[in-house]
Amino acid sequence: MIVIPARNEGPRIGAVVREVRCVAPDVPIVVVVNACADDTEVQAKKAGATVITSGSGYARALRTGFIHALRVGAPWVVQMDGDGQHPAAGIAALQHSLKAADLVVGSRFMEGSGYPIPLDRNVAIQLLGRWASVCARQRLRDITSGFRAWRPDALAMMVADYPEDVADANVLVRAVRRGLIVREIAVPMRARDGGVSMHTTRSGVGFALRMAVLTGWEAVR
Repeated sequence: MIVIPARNEGPRIGAVVREVRCVAPDVPIVVVVNACADDTEVQAKKAGATVITSGSGYARALRTGFIHALRVGAPWVVQMDGDGQHPAAGIAALQHSLKAADLVVGSRFMEGSGYPIPLDRNVAIQLLGRWASVCARQRLRDITSGFRAWRPDALAMMVADYPEDVADANVLVRAVRRGLIVREIAVPMRARDGGVSMHTTRSGVGFALRMAVLTGWEAVR
């Protein structure tokens, strides 16, 4: 199953769903709309996705989608963003990698990803990645990638107390500390096709500090 959290992605979500449908015609696509003020729900349904609703926030949307996937017995779950950054062609590689892992992350920082990131964001992600690696006791590179694949048993372990607000590095650290096998693979990604990234709606420094605290907490909780 493909789970796509989406907030105010009306101009983009239809193309995202159709691209997924082209490469995975038989895989259910679930778009989780949260606090939308535009026609995201309408466009997702037009493109052929199942639409469910969650409370406000990216993490809550993911948790709602994961619970739905477990309820219907999905054999695997790929989460991807609704802004067009994640190419549907990468789904197969993520799913295939679940044969040797519980959680697979599509990484922008491994050879072959070819994704340009602005310098300030790159530095922030790299620093947070190093801190998360210390907390997890495992090298973690792309700690903010939203392109991830999950085995259902791993999701079942995580979903009961899945974070309700932020779900980036802290989720990876929690997964590793709970004994899940977490791997990263290179996935080519694209620049966002318009709209506003959720990371730019907060103070960059404030968000980074908060994520550092939450990630550290996962190491001691």
